[in-house]
Amino acid sequence: MINVNQNEKDLRYTDRKGNFYTEMQFDSILPMFYYRQLVTDNRLPDTVQGVPITAPKIRRENFIFRSRPADINVHNPKLYPLLESRSKRVDLTMPDDVFRLTKNGIEFIDMESNRVNREKSALFQSVFQQKEVAFPIQTIAGNPTNRKEYDEGYLFTDNEGKLFHLKRMQGRPFLRPIPIDAEIDIAQIWVTEFSNRKYFGFLTDVNNNFYALTAPDYKLKKVEIPPFNPKKENMTIFGNMFTWTVVQTDKTDEILTAIDAKTFTAIDSMAFSSPEKDKTGLASYLFPLQLSFTSTKDKFFYPRLKEFSYRALALNLVLLVVYIVLFRKTKFTATKLIKALAIAVLGVFAFIPALLMRG
Repeated sequence: MINVNQNEKDLRYTDRKGNFYTEMQFDSILPMFYYRQLVTDNRLPDTVQGVPITAPKIRRENFIFRSRPADINVHNPKLYPLLESRSKRVDLTMPDDVFRLTKNGIEFIDMESNRVNREKSALFQSVFQQKEVAFPIQTIAGNPTNRKEYDEGYLFTDNEGKLFHLKRMQGRPFLRPIPIDAEIDIAQIWVTEFSNRKYFGFLTDVNNNFYALTAPDYKLKKVEIPPFNPKKENMTIFGNMFTWTVVQTDKTDEILTAIDAKTFTAIDSMAFSSPEKDKTGLASYLFPLQLSFTSTKDKFFYPRLKEFSYRALALNLVLLVVYIVLFRKTKFTATKLIKALAIAVLGVFAFIPALLMRG
């Protein structure tokens, strides 16, 4: 692991032992990442860890994977285009129809006429029945775009938790059951479609374990990283032929884990805490609740209250005393009791309306 210290004059690279490196030395330490600079300087090694390397090979093997809660916590229209995965053309083309998954099967709908293609639907439905797919489908994922090198279709789990791979090959359905441990309950799926074609996808289970589905053998391998909840955390993976660097972040913490690309075991890890974690902030003492309409965890716009701040209780009690003093000579009523209780809980939010509303 390398730490980068930057000042106004230059960059200094240090490791955990305190050794310093120049920028050129640092390029050589990470040849998979800085290979273009090494090629420009004519310093790219012929082999790394005994493996012959070239710039095209490094470029093909490298990949970047990103997942954000805002991409997970969305409404899905549940209409899926199924591209031809063995097209005779270089470029992929979008189909004229989409499919939907009902409680009992699969249906293809022509987008121009908005009518069900019964012949095609029956063809795919027969394959689903042969493979004993249990409807309704629980989780499905794919990359419905033609802006990619190739198409791997969709990965999905059926009502019994079984994992399947669906593709369209020369107009015919391809549906393969993928054997996984019965104890693994898949929660989230990503179809990767990287240039290296080493993985069909990444998956998480209900216990927040992270897996790689390797290609072409369809082996589900657990990746040795801390639990990852895609609905609440960000993840970025910088991968190459030897290692992955997995970065997991939430509001306050960042965890970096180096993973062996062959065994998926952890090599090393580092954790950082954001300075914001220890910041109480003036607002937490003034307001017991904070109202917002947006969140980094989704793309929806609606009013939402953040978690209750117990630090504001002191001010709430002060405001309650002020309210009692101001109205101590007035007649006690049930309305005043309700206002007093509201001030004790909501503080400023209830104190100002209580002053404006007589009675």
